Amino acid sequence: MTTTARRSGLPATTNVLILLCAMYFISYIVRQNVSTAIIAIRPEFKLSNTQAGLIFSAFGYPYLLFQIIGGVTADRFGPRRTLFVSGLVWAGATVLTSFAWDFYSLFAARILMGFGVGATLPTATRAMQYWVETRKRGFAQGITHAFSRLGNALTPALVVSLMAVVTWRGSFVVIGLAGFVWSPRGTGISATIRTSIRRLPRRNWRCFPSAATKARRPRFRGDRSSRACGR
Repeated sequence: MTTTARRSGLPATTNVLILLCAMYFISYIVRQNVSTAIIAIRPEFKLSNTQAGLIFSAFGYPYLLFQIIGGVTADRFGPRRTLFVSGLVWAGATVLTSFAWDFYSLFAARILMGFGVGATLPTATRAMQYWVETRKRGFAQGITHAFSRLGNALTPALVVSLMAVVTWRGSFVVIGLAGFVWSPRGTGISATIRTSIRRLPRRNWRCFPSAATKARRPRFRGDRSSRACGR
């Protein structure tokens, strides 16, 4: 008996995992790209060492705060809406960075970036709870985090290559547009997943406790649930 709907030849939950991996990959590029682009930004804006350091740190403070706020928002409104909005924020902030004209405008764009990315990551964890089977959540956490590190590793080469073709401003536009492409794709699949789960016998719902019941606080059934879901 199949436990997931199929879309484009793949199980729906696999599509979710692919989209989450893409989100982690892109979101880690957008947080790191300024570290590479600063080699062109700094002389153009005549930034001092202190100002360059503030540009790097501007992301961290709202990121810290919105890790908490994003998790609460995902609990309240669900991961689909929260991922959509936060994805638009960090993608928009990336594109807006390309329009920066001085230290202050660049600093503001980095703060906005922190808001969006900070809310995204706890929401992605919530999305896995909704849309990934219980027995596959460890693997889901591992592979999404692996893609985030891959984004970190590839950012310097990617950004330098884009800068050589479209300047540092163009590199931010290209990466931001990738985020805009992801946002609707990354959030539109949840209804398909929920519908497919509800077609299963109720005894299988425990494998997707939140998606099946739309409960804000899913009930965990311990060892019995784990055995039923294939552990």
